[in-house]
Amino acid sequence: MLSAPIVQTTTPGAARPRVRRDRPKMAIIVLFPLWLVGVILPSVGAKENLDVQQFISFAWLPIVAACVCRSRFLIGPLLRQQGRLIGLMALCVLTLAASSLLSVDPILSLAFVVTAGLGLISCAGLWGPIGTAMSSCVSAYATLGSALVGYAYYVDTRVQGRLTLGTAHPNFLGIVSFGLAVSALAVRPRILAALLIAGNIFIIIETESRSALGAVLLALLVFALLHAYQVRERRGALALIGVIFCAAIVAVLYYGTIESWFSSLFFLNDRYRGLGTGFTGREGAWQEAIDLFMENPVLGVGFRMHERYMTVTPSAHNGYLSILAETGIVGSAPLLVLTAILLWRLLREALGGEPIAILGFSFVTGYLFISFFERLFLNMGNPTSILVWIFLLVPRLSTSGTRSRFRGTRRASMAQAVGHVRLTA
Repeated sequence: MLSAPIVQTTTPGAARPRVRRDRPKMAIIVLFPLWLVGVILPSVGAKENLDVQQFISFAWLPIVAACVCRSRFLIGPLLRQQGRLIGLMALCVLTLAASSLLSVDPILSLAFVVTAGLGLISCAGLWGPIGTAMSSCVSAYATLGSALVGYAYYVDTRVQGRLTLGTAHPNFLGIVSFGLAVSALAVRPRILAALLIAGNIFIIIETESRSALGAVLLALLVFALLHAYQVRERRGALALIGVIFCAAIVAVLYYGTIESWFSSLFFLNDRYRGLGTGFTGREGAWQEAIDLFMENPVLGVGFRMHERYMTVTPSAHNGYLSILAETGIVGSAPLLVLTAILLWRLLREALGGEPIAILGFSFVTGYLFISFFERLFLNMGNPTSILVWIFLLVPRLSTSGTRSRFRGTRRASMAQAVGHVRLTA
């Protein structure tokens, strides 16, 4: 399933090149899906020293990759292609560190900043040894991770009727299943991908994680739209229009049934979790986060420290408000600018037809939706967040055949048009 970088070498006196595999890089490719699955485990086990367990589960593969690739890992392919991003990433880390120094627990907050900085370097650097095999790595992770969440359903541990895994919150399992469902888009054959996607959506429904369910539906829609954008043949376009037309007719004919199903699926009228509860108490948490920011608008209360001030819920349940309350304008502005630049790059690659960019942009779009309802943004404690930053830091891949063919065809058409104008003139 996994493909490795292949290097061609020649031996003296040999007529044909000899092909050998780069074994250290192959080891990283094999370990990558196991690493992502391993990041899940600390959150489902004992809560003692959870932060230390999460750091170890995250850091071991980047350390191995740094030993193998050295400087080429520390400055990943994208950072070598666009050097200005190094300065912007450094500014993000420095501003986060400045907010940490003023927090109630500067040592712990600085430890989170170091983890975040290491995460950004690692997510960019891992493209070096993995490269075009990233799709295979994501596919393997989707398969292994789906087996793990399938085991969770078999064990059937529940909290207030909601499926969970070990001691983790049900929403954590929902977020993990969201990442697995979207990652399954890279799986081949397609029938296996469909089964994995359906299975993870079923798990999300069992966790009753509405943000994860909405995110996976959004990600699948974005994925379909980006693929539809690549359809340039008349038959494919007509088939797509036909599917949309049929779906619209079904929606009109069965509006009442669909509305009832949608309401029950997202618990819109639920007594304890419906619209009348203010998003299950999140409105109060959002207001508390806004108040924290208003009281500390410049540098905030310290990176990953806002939970200590919350009274309505354990966290702000909003990644954007969390980062604003924790780091203020000085800390959040560079991070949001970096995210916007990387997201725009990823969209351009996706529109150009790069398959891994299409998958990545769909993945990130769903994650950004979840961030409106969960305290997730710059987080290295779960595999879904790690994959988001890996996708955001995707380099310009030289093997983008579709993208190159599209650009070449467009340029050739323009050249022919210019030549025709000159001849007729």
